Amino acid sequence: MAAEIEDKLDESSKLFQSSGGVFEIEYKGQLIFSKKATGRFPEDGEVLRVVANLEQGMSLQDAQSEAAKGIPQLPSFFEWLNGFMARRGAQKGS
Repeated sequence: MAAEIEDKLDESSKLFQSSGGVFEIEYKGQLIFSKKATGRFPEDGEVLRVVANLEQGMSLQDAQSEAAKGIPQLPSFFEWLNGFMARRGAQKGS
């Protein structure tokens, strides 16, 4: 991904080691992608689409939303838990 960013944007990139599954991408000092927030790694080309959208004047939220169109969204933990509990209750009632 770093090579793609450097090639397409003519920008340098830096890798900062971390722990705990953190994967974040900043562009011009602005956090544009966070695995912690989304629960996933970016899809191919997604980060470049966010940058292109920002360069066209979109707000960060709009740029991220537009770049993520068509990418399946994972349920939040609470949505998953509610579904799990509902399925569990349905199984017990059968």
